Amino acid sequence: MRPAIGPAAAWHTLLLSLLLFIVAFATHEVMHLLVLYALGGTGSLIVRPWHLGLFDATTYALHVQPDQPIGLARQLLVNFLGPALGAVPLVVLLLYVRGERERAVRIALAANVAILVFYALIEAGDLWLESAFGIDAAILTAPEFNYGVPALIILSAVFIAIRQRMDVHVATG
Repeated sequence: MRPAIGPAAAWHTLLLSLLLFIVAFATHEVMHLLVLYALGGTGSLIVRPWHLGLFDATTYALHVQPDQPIGLARQLLVNFLGPALGAVPLVVLLLYVRGERERAVRIALAANVAILVFYALIEAGDLWLESAFGIDAAILTAPEFNYGVPALIILSAVFIAIRQRMDVHVATG
């Protein structure tokens, strides 16, 4: 089986990136819950409506809701470690996936690791900015930002897949 080139590479990367995003997003929320319980807290995984800020529409978000406040340090750990631990299985897979035919898989895995790093930074960063400096960076909690940046990362992955496939195709004639 030959590796995909051009549009096929783009479709493979897009499909794999979206499927991995669903799994990675759910895993990172479950990891929030795991860390919450490991730190002595309790809570639940909920689906909540999330109103868009740019226009009148609602999307839904999977979210961990602590049963009671757990303090700043523990909440920072929960916020950061949920996505960070969710990225670990993807990083391990990325280290083992090799070969020309698996290029779309590697690019999709790398994109989703980048997305989880993004979530780890904004989830912990938003809490830290608010508690340490009193800065309410509302953009960090906007659904357009939380889903828009991952969408841009996935689109970047698709363009990388197209470019790498074309470079390989041109280089080998």
